[in-house]
Amino acid sequence: PALLIGYDVETPYRSDVTVKFLELAPKIHEEYGVPCTFFVLGKALLYHLDEFKRVKEKYSYLIDFQQHTFSHILFKTLVIEYRNYKLIKGAHPKEIETEVRITSELLKALLGVKCIGLTTPWGYHRGLLDRPDLLEILWRNGIRFTRSWGRDERDSLPLSLDVQPFWYDELVSGYPPILECPIQGWHDNALKERLKSREEYLDYVKKTIDYTAEKNLVWCYVQHDHSSFWNDPEMKIVEEMIEYALDKGVQIMSYKEFYLKKAEERGLKIDE
Repeated sequence: PALLIGYDVETPYRSDVTVKFLELAPKIHEEYGVPCTFFVLGKALLYHLDEFKRVKEKYSYLIDFQQHTFSHILFKTLVIEYRNYKLIKGAHPKEIETEVRITSELLKALLGVKCIGLTTPWGYHRGLLDRPDLLEILWRNGIRFTRSWGRDERDSLPLSLDVQPFWYDELVSGYPPILECPIQGWHDNALKERLKSREEYLDYVKKTIDYTAEKNLVWCYVQHDHSSFWNDPEMKIVEEMIEYALDKGVQIMSYKEFYLKKAEERGLKIDE
């Protein structure tokens, strides 16, 4: 069983919360010696460049940097049932390609990072299975793994843990060999909005880890910079989640590590 911890760092303006997050989250992961992935919004990178550079310098052996587009652009249209059928329109593929390309270029130029992974803003039902055009765009721009399946058939949450990581080309012949890591369960901010206390949230986390361990699954967990301090100024939820997972024998990996492991199992050539 494995727990992949991925943070969407996405505040599109200068924010004390993001500054605090970029200081505290790496320290927690260092303390426990467990890796994670930061999926970085291009705008957030520009507004917190010094902080990101410090994290890269000090923690790059533990923290892997991937992208979350430049401005949080939508890949697909959503009609979210639990928000009274709220409509959020997807963007044009050309806009999406521009954002993906620019964000990867920024990560390379500013942090010296070769970006191969992307979390799509919002997350969608079935990920990009029904969008060969977008998979082609991602592949062309060096993206080798995605977190894009993050909702159920009602465009709502939570997503069942039965949806496990898969290769697009193994499901649909002719698709590029991109690895999908679905965001199962709740997006942390959506669940935190509904709950009263951090104890309730921790209860959800522990039950999900129990299920992951019992069924030998992979849990692709998402948390956000801006919601990390909800009722939790020291990010103790993350500490307790890490401790609990390790105690249950669940391996904690970054998304890049998981991708490289899966690619090696398939004998895929990795362009490092």
